Amino acid sequence: MDILKSRRRFLAGLAAVGVFGPLTQCGLARMALAGQNQQAKLKVVFFVVPDGLAVDSATAYSSDGRGLWHPAAEALDTSDFQLNEVSQELAAYKNQSLYLRGTILGPGNEGHNGWTWALRDREKKMASIDVLLGRHMPGTDPSQRSLFAGPHSGIDGTAWQVSWEGPENGGAMRRPEQDPVLMYEKIFGAVSREVREQQVRNMHVFDPVLADINELRGRLAGAQKQKLDMQLDSVEQVMKDMEETLPPIGECSPLQMDTLPFKSAEFRNQVQHHHHQVVATALGCGITRVATIQVGRSAESLNILDVSNVTNPHDCAHRYAGLDVWKRSRQWYTQRAKLFMDELAKHADPDVPGDSLLEHTLVVFTSEMADGAPEHTKDMPLVLMGGASGLLKSGDGAGRYFNITAQGDRQQEGNPVIGNKMVDMQRIWATIARAAGTVVPYNGNIDPVSGLFTNV
Repeated sequence: MDILKSRRRFLAGLAAVGVFGPLTQCGLARMALAGQNQQAKLKVVFFVVPDGLAVDSATAYSSDGRGLWHPAAEALDTSDFQLNEVSQELAAYKNQSLYLRGTILGPGNEGHNGWTWALRDREKKMASIDVLLGRHMPGTDPSQRSLFAGPHSGIDGTAWQVSWEGPENGGAMRRPEQDPVLMYEKIFGAVSREVREQQVRNMHVFDPVLADINELRGRLAGAQKQKLDMQLDSVEQVMKDMEETLPPIGECSPLQMDTLPFKSAEFRNQVQHHHHQVVATALGCGITRVATIQVGRSAESLNILDVSNVTNPHDCAHRYAGLDVWKRSRQWYTQRAKLFMDELAKHADPDVPGDSLLEHTLVVFTSEMADGAPEHTKDMPLVLMGGASGLLKSGDGAGRYFNITAQGDRQQEGNPVIGNKMVDMQRIWATIARAAGTVVPYNGNIDPVSGLFTNV
């Protein structure tokens, strides 16, 4: 705790002596240039909540699709739709939302193992979509290509995280930042001009490391040489990131956050809010253009005191304590997504300062599961929200419901509402990648789903 307070005092001291001043001046200069060019740059945030969003009805332990999430609509593709009891929590952003129906994650019946597929390819071999996008669309600090915020995710020691590196980086599961204060300090603690110049001066410390690695490479072969090559790539990537780091381009006013016990249920709402602030500020400064916010984890055990102080969210999802906490827990998670949208709307976009950050951000809201009682991943809850720089086809300002089963590539047991075909989620990630100007290196069907974006 003393270390955290010292770090906060350090940041406050930087602000007091004017270290943030050069940043703000630089940001204003960049904003002036952006005002001349007004070149929009897409930002993407994946907002993932655990244990589904109640897509099935209260009595169903199969994918009946008559639950509390999917909107009601008479047509397959329409702006005339009504939000459901859980999705209604996002009513404030209905007009800039695209509600998709008919997707399937993984095999469809893997329950809590859905976190291993949530943002990845069906084979679970490649990098998750957030990591891939971060490589393609970096901000001013390449070392912050893809932020990973984990409010209450894995705080109980069970690391079920949805963001993954690819095989070229060992295929490791990424660990999110759980403490928003530390996350803030890691992102913003080295953006001052003085620190940047010191980074450049200190790059020579890598020279003997590279020399040792290159000398050792000549003596190795096979798997050992491959491992060493990966280490060499990592060192070279760090050097490249340092060389390419630029000052922020937007307004970067320092955040004032309380140091809270981030594993405590008592402060759950405040800790969540601080994570929203850090991610939105990093996007608003142009430091990064991609982020993932994972709320809790699949089968999480930390109580949501707004819902119940005796029944944990996992048990709520299973309806063990009745239907009321089942519904209210799913509503609470959805409210967090709404509050994050509110936070984005408060910030100016760094590239088009006359617009809000939300106008140029695509927020992907989903879960690692469809419904937490039957524990399946069929007919997933999935909504794309935000201005997305005009790329998202969200009903021309009226909002849109789109049943995409006509483009389905996965044959499943009949769903009484949407039928027998569903779209594999990896195709959704492939489509978002195309909209952002890149492609996913996934095996199997990666045909983009048509009708989601204006440029795909």
